[in-house]
Amino acid sequence: MLSGHDIRKTYGAFVALGGVSISVEGGEILGVAGPNGAGKTTLFDVLTGRVRPDSGSVLLDGEDVTRQSAFKRARRGLARTFQAPLVPPSLTVGETLEVGRTAFSPRVAAEEEGRLRDLIGFTAPDEKYAGALDTLDRRKLLLCCVLLHGPKVLLLDEPCSGLMADEIGEIEEVIRRLVSETGMAVCVVEHRLEILEALAKRVLVLDAGEEIALGAPDQVFNDPKVRAAYFEAPAGAGA
Repeated sequence: MLSGHDIRKTYGAFVALGGVSISVEGGEILGVAGPNGAGKTTLFDVLTGRVRPDSGSVLLDGEDVTRQSAFKRARRGLARTFQAPLVPPSLTVGETLEVGRTAFSPRVAAEEEGRLRDLIGFTAPDEKYAGALDTLDRRKLLLCCVLLHGPKVLLLDEPCSGLMADEIGEIEEVIRRLVSETGMAVCVVEHRLEILEALAKRVLVLDAGEEIALGAPDQVFNDPKVRAAYFEAPAGAGA
């Protein structure tokens, strides 16, 4: 459903992505892990069209979209959420969802909004200001907005950031339910391995812009290269 092939991106002498390939199928949850600075967010930026790669290609549902804008990719069914759940503080929940429904044609029926709210478990009242929501409900509001137009692929950048343990479990269940009921492809960036172990069928691990492991979570997280990237301090590092 979504794939990237030999993606390379540099910023001056810094190599953000050194030839990374990725693919995720419909009905699959793919995890993307790695320590800080591994290239996870840059990979999402390239896949969604926010950043143009130096080389490599991106395919969405079999079509090359490497040179298409982020807006055109969104129209073709690629949706994304960001690590920080930023919402419009001056709009109510109802107004925010209305913007999501009518952002582009075809406009979405109000009944679809209600169905998605039930699917996600988003119960905040329409009259409440979006800026007054807690972190969990902000994430649910944004998720509802990006799902309104029925994306084929959903990229989630640290969807559990800032959540309590019980809230993390709730978001994990929402993600599973979305995949089960819609058949969409979901890719989750997360640095906490236990979350990906609970969610993902496969996990891609990056370090310093390079792929160091790909496979089932239990195999990947026991890979010596992955353990070194996460748990072993570099030589000469202080305590």
